[in-house]
Amino acid sequence: TRWEYLSFTFRPSQLDEFHEKLTEFGDLGWEMVGMTSIESKSIGIFDSGAATSGVVVVFKRPKE
Repeated sequence: TRWEYLSFTFRPSQLDEFHEKLTEFGDLGWEMVGMTSIESKSIGIFDSGAATSGVVVVFKRPKE
């Protein structure tokens, strides 16, 4: 089987949009196969050093 892939990035504040995209892509035959956070580094003295600035979600489906 050959696969095609699709990915998109969303911010944690866009959770409603994320759920809509999951449903939309699922209806089109895409299966979510992975996700990872993107962190942006901060240099502030009182900062933990990293904050999640986005999440990348990857989908796949069989090529037609």
